[in-house]
Amino acid sequence: MLLTSSEDASALMVRGSYTTDPTKHTLDSYDTQKPIWGSTHRRAWKAIAERPFLAGCFVWTGFDYRGEPTPYDWPTAGSNFGIMDLCGFPKTAFYIHQAQWIKDKPILHLVPHWNWDVKEGTPVKVMAMSNAEKVKLMLNGKVIAEQEVDKYEMNSWEVPYKPGKLEAIGYVKGKEVSHFSVETTGKAVQIRLTPDRSKINGDGWDAVPVTVEVLDRKGRPVQTANLPIEFELQGDAAIIGLGNGDPNSHEMEKGSSRSLFNGLAQVILQSKAGGKGELLLKANSAGLKSAVLKIEIESVKNIPSVAVEKSYMILDKWLLSPISSVKPDPNRAIESNDMNSWQHVSAGKLRVFANGSFAVFRSSFTPYLAQQNNGGKLILKSLSGKAEVWLDQKLLAVKSAEDSSDFSVQIPPGKGKRELSILIETSSGRPAGLGGLVTVE
Repeated sequence: MLLTSSEDASALMVRGSYTTDPTKHTLDSYDTQKPIWGSTHRRAWKAIAERPFLAGCFVWTGFDYRGEPTPYDWPTAGSNFGIMDLCGFPKTAFYIHQAQWIKDKPILHLVPHWNWDVKEGTPVKVMAMSNAEKVKLMLNGKVIAEQEVDKYEMNSWEVPYKPGKLEAIGYVKGKEVSHFSVETTGKAVQIRLTPDRSKINGDGWDAVPVTVEVLDRKGRPVQTANLPIEFELQGDAAIIGLGNGDPNSHEMEKGSSRSLFNGLAQVILQSKAGGKGELLLKANSAGLKSAVLKIEIESVKNIPSVAVEKSYMILDKWLLSPISSVKPDPNRAIESNDMNSWQHVSAGKLRVFANGSFAVFRSSFTPYLAQQNNGGKLILKSLSGKAEVWLDQKLLAVKSAEDSSDFSVQIPPGKGKRELSILIETSSGRPAGLGGLVTVE
C-alpha cells in the first residue's frame, strides 16, 4: 500500500526578493522561511522521498492567492505560500521542485539576479538548483567553487559581489549537461511583451496572458525593475486582468496600468464575442521605448450552448378566506390573532363554494431581484371562476368569465415583500379557485 500526504511544506517566499525584512513585509526566496507549523520545500520533499511507502505529496500551495498573508498582516494582501506567484511566474520553489522531480532532462537554475547596489566584495548568497551530479560556479570566467549536487538541499555559496556574469555549469559523469547564467544589466531602455500564444479565438471566452518586461540596451531583462506601465488596446478584445505577483501591491487588477514587480508584470486579454481581425496591445512607460504586440483573432463558430432557462417563482403557500355570499374586501387585513377563519391551502385544487359565491386567496412573496427591478408576469394556470387580481392593494386585472383557463397578468416593478390577493366569484355550489400552478416569471 502506498500513502500520500497533503498540505506539505507551507514554505514562504516572495518572487524576486532575496532579503527578509518584516518592516517591509518582504521574504527571501532562498527557501529559508516557513511558519511554525510548516517546513521548507527542500526539507518537506526529503521527508517524502526517503520514505518508500509514500507515493508523493500535495504542496501547499501551487500558486499564491489573495488572503492569508502569512507571516504578515495588512497591508500585505496576498499569501506567500505558492510555488508560483499570483500571475503564475515561477519562484525559486518552482526550480527547486524541477530539480527534485524531473529526471529525463537536465535542470539548472541560479538565483539571485546579479544587479546589486552594494560595495564590491560584499558577500551575496547564491543558490543553484540542479539535477546534475556536480555544479561548478564561475564569476566573470573565474571558477568560484565546484560542489557535488545535494539533491535535497541544493547548493549554496557566499559569493563576493562583482558586477558581470555569474555562471553555473552542471556535469554528469564529468560531461557538461547544463548551463545557466545571470548578468549585471544596464538601465532599462525598452519594454517587451510576450504573449502565451500568437492567436486567440474570437468567441468572447478565449483569453491570453501577456508577460511584461523591460530590457536594457543589450536586450537583457532587468529583473530589478519596478516601473509603471500603461497599456492601450485596439481590436475586438478587452483587458480583463492585470497583475505583477506582488503580495503587498494594492494596484487595481482592472484597468489599463500596472507596475512591474521585480522585473515582471502581466496583462490578460480576452476576445469579444464574434471577434475577428487583429488586436494591438501597446505598452508605454516614460523614458522607455514602447512595445507593440499583435495577436490574431480567429473567427470561430459559436460555442455549443443550451438556451438560458428563465427563472420563475412558484407561489404554493396560500390563505383562503371564509366563503361569503356577499362580495368581500379583497384587501381586508387579517387580524393578528385570527388563526382559524382563514385556511392554509395550496394551488392546484378547486374548492366547492357551498355556502356562498365569493372567496379570497392570498399569498405573500418577495420577487427575484430582476423582477423587483423590471417587473414580471404572474401566470395562474387553470384559474376557475370570475376573478380580480390585486397586488399590494391595487387592482391589476379582471377575469370576467367563469370558465377554467390560464390567466396572466403583468406585475409592475417593486422592492421587497409583496401581497397578492385573488378574489374569486362563482355560481353557488360550483367548484372554483386556483386549479393549477401559480408562478411569477
